[in-house]
This record gives sequence, structure tokens and C-alpha cells, in this order.
Amino acid sequence: MVSQEHIDDFSPILKEILNNEIDLGNEIIETSICWPKKESIIIILKAPFIQDYKKEFIKYRNINDNRYWKAEYFDEKTSHTLACKF
Repeated sequence: MVSQEHIDDFSPILKEILNNEIDLGNEIIETSICWPKKESIIIILKAPFIQDYKKEFIKYRNINDNRYWKAEYFDEKTSHTLACKF
């Protein structure tokens, strides 16, 4: 399920990455809240990240777990996550 409210409230820095990925052809397949923290928002993209990003306070993690997702960018200030599938 995709919630526009989650997208609207998403980390501004991660939203820059999200918008770039969408412009390049990726798409949102799911949004959720409250994990790992109550204030967390997670947005999951359908395909792997198309580009690499380096942003202050944003941490890249290669999760590589089929039960979850391939990789993610985590905003250390907001505890929001932008993840991508395989």
C-alpha cells in the first residue's frame, strides 16, 4: 500500500533521492510507518537504486536480504528509510 501522507512527510533529503529515482524510472511500491522507531517512515522502491547518492546525514546500507530488500538509504536525523527491492 502507498500512502501519499507518508510521501508528503518523508525526509526532505531522502525525498530528493526518491524524486530522482522516480524521474529515472523507478517507482514506489510500498510505504509504512513506525519501524524501527515510532517516528519512522519507510518508502520502498520496485527496483534497485539506479544511481549512487552521497548526502550528509544519510547512511547507505547494503541489506541484501530477500525477506526485506536489497539496499537502503537511512536518514540519521529523522530515522526515515528509502529502500529498494532486488
